[in-house]
Order: sequence, then structure tokens, then C-alpha cells
Amino acid sequence: MMSFSYTDDRIRKTLRDIFMRREQTFLGDERGSALIEAAILTPLLIVLFLGVFEFSWFFYQQHLVVIGLHDAVSYLARSADPCNPTSRVWKTEQEHAKNLATSGTIKGGPPRVRGWLPAMVKLQCTKVDNPIEMNGLSRYRDSSVYTVAASTEFTDPSLGFLNVLRLRAPVISASYSERAIEQR
Repeated sequence: MMSFSYTDDRIRKTLRDIFMRREQTFLGDERGSALIEAAILTPLLIVLFLGVFEFSWFFYQQHLVVIGLHDAVSYLARSADPCNPTSRVWKTEQEHAKNLATSGTIKGGPPRVRGWLPAMVKLQCTKVDNPIEMNGLSRYRDSSVYTVAASTEFTDPSLGFLNVLRLRAPVISASYSERAIEQR
């Protein structure tokens, strides 16, 4: 009976030679290296692309909100009786301005940004100090000067990529103000 032992020097040498030859062929072989590089880089590039797309969407939504606030404040600043809290017209104009900010029309409609509602728009009128200077002139033409301001803050309706990464959606916060043009 023949016994087979791995301790035999001849067999060890033969196995070592086989492994060394195979290792040398792998070291010099470049076939398939592009496939391996692509397999490693493709997921990273996809994540990078989706991140850029998500943040560009966020900036676009923020831009729409700022445009809406600008439209609302411009509408209020040019209303017939701006910043007069006792006027019925002023209360109606405020509701129209909130609708204009969120939907683009004074009657309301589909929102500019998903999830942005008229109730989220805060409107404010502030009286600006208009003192009479030593030369007898005031800084502004009218005796009473008011600024109309609108602000909002709400969570951006993201595309979902941030949720996949378990990150919180960013908050859109914007404001705009303008001087009321008409006299009270």
C-alpha cells in the first residue's frame, strides 16, 4: 500500500511551483480590471448623481417659495389701503396675498411647492420711523411709512433620496419685505 503524505518535499515543491505560476499569471493579467473598477465606482457615481439632483431640487423649491413671497408682498404693497387693520379690504387683500404666494393666483389653486399652504405664510406690517430732520424735511415723502413683510418656514418635500440615507429633509425658510406705496 502506498501512502500519500503532504510532508513529502517533492509534493510540496510541485504544489508551490503550481501556485507560483498561477500567481504570476494573475499579476500580469489586466483583463477584467476595467470591469472591477466600474463595479466599484458605479455605486459611488450613482450616489453622487442622486445627491446633486436632490439638492438642485431643493434649491428650485426654495426659489419658488422666494418668488411667491415676493409676489405676495408686492401685491400687498400696492393695495388700495395697505397696513390698515381696521379695513375690510385689507383683510381680504391679506388672504389674496397668501394665496398668491402659495399658488400663484389670488383665488388659490394647486400649490407652487407641494405641502406649502396659505396658512404657513405670515404677513406683517411695520411702521417705519420717519422723523422730521432739523432742516424741516422728513426722510420719506409721506408722513407715515410702512413696510410689508412676508415670511414662511416649512419642511421641504424632498424627492426621497435623503430618506434613503436616513437624513432629515431640509427646512425652507424665507422672507421678503417691501415699502408700502399707497397712502393710508
